[in-house]
Formats: sequence, C-alpha cells, structure tokens
Amino acid sequence: MRPLASVVVAFLGLALLAGLAVGQVGILALVALVGIAVAAAAFVDLRVTLLAMVPAMVLLPELPLELPLRTEDLLMVPLAAAWFARLALGKERWPHTPLNTPLLVIIIVELAALLWGAFRGSAGLSLQLYSAGFFFLKTIEVTLLYFIVIASVRTERDLRLFVAVFAASAAALGLWGIVESTAIGAGEAIVGPTGHGGYSLLGLTFVVLLAMLGGLIVTQHSGRTRTLLLLAALPVAYSLTLTLSRQSYVGMVAAIAVLIWVRDRRLLIPAAIVAFLIPFLIPEMVQERALSIITAAPDPLSGLSPYDTRLHAVLRRLPEVLSGSPVLGFGLAALPPGFLDNQYLLTVYYTGLIGLAAFLWLLWRAAVTAHRAYLTIEGELRGLGLAWLAATVGLAVAGFAGSPFVAVRVRQVYWFLAALTVAATLVSQEKQRRRAEVTEADVSNPDLENVAEVS
Repeated sequence: MRPLASVVVAFLGLALLAGLAVGQVGILALVALVGIAVAAAAFVDLRVTLLAMVPAMVLLPELPLELPLRTEDLLMVPLAAAWFARLALGKERWPHTPLNTPLLVIIIVELAALLWGAFRGSAGLSLQLYSAGFFFLKTIEVTLLYFIVIASVRTERDLRLFVAVFAASAAALGLWGIVESTAIGAGEAIVGPTGHGGYSLLGLTFVVLLAMLGGLIVTQHSGRTRTLLLLAALPVAYSLTLTLSRQSYVGMVAAIAVLIWVRDRRLLIPAAIVAFLIPFLIPEMVQERALSIITAAPDPLSGLSPYDTRLHAVLRRLPEVLSGSPVLGFGLAALPPGFLDNQYLLTVYYTGLIGLAAFLWLLWRAAVTAHRAYLTIEGELRGLGLAWLAATVGLAVAGFAGSPFVAVRVRQVYWFLAALTVAATLVSQEKQRRRAEVTEADVSNPDLENVAEVS
C-alpha cells in the first residue's frame, strides 16, 4: 500500500504542475512531465503503469500527432525505461518462458528483412505509419509488453486485478460499439475509437477479447463471477457482429469451437441453441454479411468476390516473392496495407520463407504453451490458458483472410492475454512447489507423525 500511496501523491502533484507547465511552456512540457511521472511510478511499482495501459490499448484512439503514436505508446516508453533500470540494478530478472526463443528469432528475422529491404530499396527506414521501421518497433513494443507483464504480475491477487480491468475494458469497448452503431445507423460497419484501423481490425480485436471472456466463463465455479463475465461478453459479441467483418466472424467461430472442444463437448448443445436463435437477435445486414461467407457473394462496395480477390493476390504475389527474394522477402512494409489480405502470404512477402517458418513456429509454441497452461493453472484462472489457445486458433484461422498479427491493436491485446496466462502458470507452479515442500516436510518430521498417532 505504501508504494501505491506514494504514486497517488505523485499524480496529485502532477495535476497541480500540469496547469503550470501548459500555461508557461506548452503542451510538450506537459508530455515530458507525464513521462517523468509515469517512469517514476513504474520504477516504484510497474503494475501501476501496466494497469493504466490496459484500458489505453483497448479503448483510447491514436494521438493527433505527426508520428503514429497512441496513448499506450507514451506509457510504454517510460515503462520500458523503468524496467530496464530495474534490470540493471538487479531488482528484476528477465523472465524465462517457452516463447523466449521464438520471439527472439522473430525479432532477428524482421531486423534482417528490414535491412535487406532497405538495401534493395523495397522498404524504407522511416517511422511513418505502416513503414518498415514502424512495424519493427511495434514488434519490439509488444515483445517488451509481454515480458514486463510476466515479470510484474507475481501473485494471484495481481492476476485477478488485471483480469478484472481487462474484462471491464473489453465490456466498455463492446458498449462503445453498440452506441456507435446506434449513431451511424443500420447497414454501416462500426470502426470503434479512431485509430483501431477500420472495421476488420476492430472485429479481430473483439475476437481476442471474446476468447478471453469466454475462456473465463466456462471455467468459473462462482455463479456471481460467471454472471458478471457473461454480462461483459454480451456487448463484445454483439459489437463483433456489427463490425461486418467476415474474417472476424470466421475467427470468432473458430475460437468458440476451441473453447467447446477443449473444455466440454457437451457445451455443443447450448451452442447449437444459441446459433439457432442468432438470426432472430442480429440485424438483417449482419445476417447477409455472414451468409456471404458461404455463398461468396461479391462485396457491395467493390463488386468483387472476396475469394476471387484473395486467390488472385496469391497467384500474383507468391510467384513474385519466390522468384525475386524467397529467403528474406522484400522487407517489412514492402506493400501498402490492404494489398494482401492473408497473414501467411504477407509474412512470406515481408520476411521470406525464413520469416514464415519462424512465424508458424511461434504460433505452434503459443498454442502448445496455452494448452499446457490450461492443464497446469489451478482454480478459476485456468480459463486464461483456454482463452489464449482459443484466441491463437481464432486469429490463425482469420489470418487466411486478413493480417491479424500485423495489426497493432490486435497484437497488443493478444500478447497481453498471453502474458497474463504465462504469469498465471508461473504463479500456479510456485504454489504447487511450496505445497509439495510443506508436504515433504510434514512427512519427514517424526514429531508430527507421533502427534498424528496420538491423535
């Protein structure tokens, strides 16, 4: 409580100084002051800044600056600086997780592809939106976020707090979507807060959030907690349909299928009942959009069939990269966004066959680690492992018609969920280790055995 009280006092002082800074020096002084305060708070307790990042990365829009920055980016810089300072002072240790090596390989391959693309002239080094430098820095950012969360969340109480804030932020985004849909009228896709990147990326964000809530719902023993999570999931699921994103619909179905198949296949019965009732609960435009996945109806805006468009992209771009630069591709951001609606083809185009192999390895290790976490974590938080597994499969399936692991907001919520799951696994393993030590000590203590016999 003492570190938390000191942080509260620091922010009260910050509120007083903010007005003076803006009035005397300008907005840049305020930004610098906020950065110093966040860094100080993070150095005292990383969890304070991490808690602020959760709603920021889910809800807040991109900042109106020349550089493509979001609020969580401004929080991430001092947070990372404070964490590295704590590492240097020996107050922290770099976490060892099953994904350390795959993530390191991804970073090395992307760096090599970036430099190769810059050498060939097919990719630039600027920090503009969707540039090579932008993509690479976002990879570094989400990787650091993954490790910082694991290093900071060390108790079951911490886990419950972060899960509660995560679930509340998801529900808030779902409610935002419903309000936005009412404001724009029927037939229009919602896009969420400015900066989410359009309706498809918002839909994919909802897939991760719905997987998180669904995994927790099906593993709860407390009826009250299950009800609260269900109330949070309803606006998320409904807003997902309002995005009119077909790849998100497919990803949602895949994620729900994983939840049911791994947890309890008897849940297929209520799932079938809900599926039967869905046409009576969602707007007609959503029904038509979902049905077009089967009928391959052309897009009403472009008039093109989605399958023909994606097949044409594969037939054109795949031979291009295989004949031109198959090993490292053409470099990060070698194509403008939207040219390749296929995560795997885009990975080959950007980082070559080496990059595709590294990416598939990372996906496989993530799925295996998530399933092991589901089997390892004790109590109701084991749903995090199931949620991570469902989100991984859901995004992997959606990746055949989009690029979810390139989208910034989707990557952030996905890796935050992954970090919480790994942290929960480590906490559970520590509890099991301590319990085993106590049991072993009891068995080896003859005095306790004599007491037991007398009793």
